[in-house]
Amino acid sequence: MRRLLFSFFVVCALSACGSDTTTGRPVMLRTEVAADPEIRSAFLTATGWSVTLTKAQISLGALYYFDGEPAFVMRDSRSLWQHLAHALGPSIAYAHPGHYIAGMAMGQMTTPAFADLLAGVSALPEGNGISGSYRSARLVWGAPNAEPAITQLGGKVAVVEGSATKAEQTIYFKLSASFEDVARSVTMGHVDGCIFDEAEVDDDGSVRVTVKPHVWFDLVDFAGVAPGSAAAPTDIAATETQQIAFALGLVQLSAYRFSYTL
Repeated sequence: MRRLLFSFFVVCALSACGSDTTTGRPVMLRTEVAADPEIRSAFLTATGWSVTLTKAQISLGALYYFDGEPAFVMRDSRSLWQHLAHALGPSIAYAHPGHYIAGMAMGQMTTPAFADLLAGVSALPEGNGISGSYRSARLVWGAPNAEPAITQLGGKVAVVEGSATKAEQTIYFKLSASFEDVARSVTMGHVDGCIFDEAEVDDDGSVRVTVKPHVWFDLVDFAGVAPGSAAAPTDIAATETQQIAFALGLVQLSAYRFSYTL
């Protein structure tokens, strides 16, 4: 249905624009995802832990691109902790900017995809779009529905492993989140209003999603977690404070940045 609606939109755009314009022409968009270079070394979280990742895998449902300005994201640590406090209360709430206006739909990649962020750049299925201004994006989480994602992720949308060090304490951990975990904070797993580095798309090209894993951990405080070991990391259970904080990190807009190149 989404593909049908998008195809209808493209036809309408072409009819409205005419054949003598550079806007509204169909374009093919290769798609890829990569982690920020920070993933290759230890990064410091807002809670003071130095985290090193040994595994970081995700399952995406779809990506969408728009001509509206990206949403504004509050990044001060106090507001993030307030979000976590709400999440631990009777209802889970995430302060997703309600004023975001996506504008016109410009492109999409709607095939579920798996990415191993420590393996370098992952090529995702091709998407499509129309020429014009690209300014913001939506990342949609999706439960795995094919191999290798099903085996690697065990039904989760994100699984990470690694170590966290603070003072003289080191915790070896495993964290994961299901689609239901992220959908408690963002409707239908939609992370709306991500930054798309403004681009005038006039031809076929590539869209890259750069993931910033340190944002996932901004709210995670490993204090009180069993130390585990490199061979047997502590699997932090769902509903534990650290797991809830991780799931909230997955829906932070600032964890994802989109860009276009020829």
